Amino acid sequence: MSAPLENVTEETLAAISKAQTTGILTNTGVYSYDLSGLVNLIPVVTPFRDIVSRVKSPDGNPYAVWRAIMDTTSAQPDPSMGFDFAANEVVFSEQDFQAKYKPTGLAGLVTQDAFDLGIGYADPFQVATFQTLNQVLIGDDRKLLGGQSFALARPAAPTIAQSASGGTIGAVQVYVGVAARTGSGYYYGSGNSQGNSNSTTFGAGATNSLTATVGAVRGAVAYDWFQSANGSTWFYYTTTTVNTVVMNKVIASDQALPTGTAVPDLTSSWKGAANTKPTFNAAADNGSANANDYDGFMATLAGDYNGSGQWVTPGTGTANPSTFKSLDGAALTFAGGQVQEIENYIFLALWNQIKASPTALMMNAAQAQEIANLVLSSSASTTFLNTDSSGRISVTAGGRVGEIVNAPAGGVTVPIEVHTSLPPGTIIARTDRVPFPQANISNVLEYRNLRDCAQFDYGISRIAGTAGGGPRREFEIRSVGAFVNRAPVAMATLSNVG
Repeated sequence: MSAPLENVTEETLAAISKAQTTGILTNTGVYSYDLSGLVNLIPVVTPFRDIVSRVKSPDGNPYAVWRAIMDTTSAQPDPSMGFDFAANEVVFSEQDFQAKYKPTGLAGLVTQDAFDLGIGYADPFQVATFQTLNQVLIGDDRKLLGGQSFALARPAAPTIAQSASGGTIGAVQVYVGVAARTGSGYYYGSGNSQGNSNSTTFGAGATNSLTATVGAVRGAVAYDWFQSANGSTWFYYTTTTVNTVVMNKVIASDQALPTGTAVPDLTSSWKGAANTKPTFNAAADNGSANANDYDGFMATLAGDYNGSGQWVTPGTGTANPSTFKSLDGAALTFAGGQVQEIENYIFLALWNQIKASPTALMMNAAQAQEIANLVLSSSASTTFLNTDSSGRISVTAGGRVGEIVNAPAGGVTVPIEVHTSLPPGTIIARTDRVPFPQANISNVLEYRNLRDCAQFDYGISRIAGTAGGGPRREFEIRSVGAFVNRAPVAMATLSNVG
């Protein structure tokens, strides 16, 4: 038997449909397979994981603990005391902080039969290991940004504005419900916040629509919207990355999840079940608190902290010192050669708070494109078209905005970073170096771990009567760590950017 035929597995032969023909035709099946190598079509882009330092903990304490001398400048006494009087004493405030270690990881499985049938083509165990590692890296990037162990605050009741056009809603009463999601909920469907609702009654017409808006929920990157005819039976309407939605029809069943650039990478799983829809719970938190999560970057910019220095639901502890502003669905604007919202609500606000400039502006590709369109389409911007040597035949169109000048900080340039694990609608100003005297901060942001990204191979196992039950090899790639943010005061979040 020739070598090529020897490499054709029984599985391949069984897949070739045989047919009886008069003579040998193309559908007789006497032809070769041009079987090229196995290709992988999974993008693995993890910029935030690549930025955050990963530091081994020296002990096995269940918490990463650090202490901070808090800013009490506004509470200091007058330094003028007059002759023959002692100076007033400086006020100090020390706060302990804690971040709980949590395990993260994913598992792989390969049966011995799959390994045997892949001989001569690919090593299934190698493929499974590599692809599992890829997904672990993606998961790390998402959890470092969006993991959250505490519950989001309950949204306020949404306000509803009626319109006599733009839809098919008749003269009916419509209840609108809303619940908020964390970054972890956005990518993994772990749940949403306690819901809230309101209603409106249309007196007449058949082409009505409505716009519902809810106050920004700090820490939320998305909002699930629901509709009801009676205020008790709720149907899922859609999910948005801003705190407003337009409803143009009455529904009597769950709608499909949105797709496309508005909500890229939105999970299709809900509380561990694939292809299910978000649910509404007005009585209690509906899974926005993920007890298995450590608190990632966005959580450390959203949560209050309690007496032990642990992050808790906003409004239940000492207020988070980071800067926060919601645009409530409004788009960025350009004037005076500057993106106004970034200059006013990030640059100026941070300068007033810490007298320093952030290191970078983190955003989704949608906001990076929005800024490029604003700047490059303005008559106030100078655009150069690069041509070839002849100056005519080949002109390069398009452009990007790579940096923004921080005018309040004296003209420092702040680069724009596109982050795949940051959903649209949220911009974060990150500060990697805090220029305070004797700040004693080697890493402002850090993944402090008890064990970092180790593979554990289990013994050969079996489960009788189950496909894939064995003999098989199983393994996990996992870490145990906590995210540490030593200076939330030096960060800012611009939320609900339209």
